[in-house]
Amino acid sequence: MPKKRRDIVRWLAERLTFVAALWLAAGLAFSAFVIWAFFGLTDEVVEGDSSAFDRAVLLWIHQNVPDWLDGPMRLVTALGYYYAVVPLLAAAVYLFYRRGWRLAAVLLVVSTGGSIVLTTVLKGVFQRARPELFDSGYQASFYSFPSGHATVAVGFYGMLTVVLAYRLGGLARWAVAISGVLIVLLIGFSRLYLGVHYPTDVLAGYLSALLWLVCVGGVYALWLSVRGLRAAESGRDTG
Repeated sequence: MPKKRRDIVRWLAERLTFVAALWLAAGLAFSAFVIWAFFGLTDEVVEGDSSAFDRAVLLWIHQNVPDWLDGPMRLVTALGYYYAVVPLLAAAVYLFYRRGWRLAAVLLVVSTGGSIVLTTVLKGVFQRARPELFDSGYQASFYSFPSGHATVAVGFYGMLTVVLAYRLGGLARWAVAISGVLIVLLIGFSRLYLGVHYPTDVLAGYLSALLWLVCVGGVYALWLSVRGLRAAESGRDTG
């Protein structure tokens, strides 16, 4: 193999190893912060110290956000229900497999399924009753903490955004990233607008799902790094 080609492969290997290490370090640091924030928030909720904050935010939203948002918020909140997420997940997995993005399809299922299991278990552990500060005409069942909508939104729409943003480039990548973040935030806000979750429920849902998303996204990033290294090595053989 020519020396120049060998140098290129070595440079790519070093660069990809550095990227993988950087992803791992950033993921561990972020995970530590999310764990700290989640347990701190949970302690506030269990001790009742968040009650004043929760009530104040919900009442402010109810009194100041215009009524014409009721229809749009009900549509947005529907995006977080299983009857919307599961068909969208099936469609995304099918399209990913058709394009050869098999690991992305598997990890999207893992991320979404894990977020569903996570929120179900946590709700059963904390058994927090839903708020009853005002009647929006909207009913929700099961426990309140953490918000299942917020958790599943990050698990599905968040991972979908990660995959698509990586595959796209330029303005399309930014458009997908911004759209994904907005969808996740709007789903969480819709639960507050409808009065079926406290702000701390939504925050806890985001934090718990973010930790899971970092783990799944880290696997995806490491795999992409290894695949890039293999591509560089295969280039050596065909040169």
